[in-house]
Amino acid sequence: MIPRNAVPPLAALFGALAIAVSLPAQAYDYPTVDRVEFVHMCQREHPDKPPHEMLYKCACVIDKLGEAIPYDDFVESSTAYYASTIAGERGQVIRNERVAKALADSFREQLGRARKSCFIN
Repeated sequence: MIPRNAVPPLAALFGALAIAVSLPAQAYDYPTVDRVEFVHMCQREHPDKPPHEMLYKCACVIDKLGEAIPYDDFVESSTAYYASTIAGERGQVIRNERVAKALADSFREQLGRARKSCFIN
């Protein structure tokens, strides 16, 4: 039998556990297919590294991005970023457009932080 004076501390403990369990759910969630495509692209960017090592590192990067950027913002900013890397006139259109440039710069910054924290040079 639980003493009556133990009920408030137990309630507080269960409340704290409920909050702790729900914290990871606050991270932004991306569709699985987008996560997989990102990891494959990341692995292709590092062909000199062991594929298994890059699998974990690239998965870490998309997880870090998923913690920092809502999915819709990820789609917009990553599209602007990758479009800005297109050579020639096509890429120049994105590089010259102010809003797209700001989105690309923001994604480049977030990607750099994520790569650094996941030990990708």
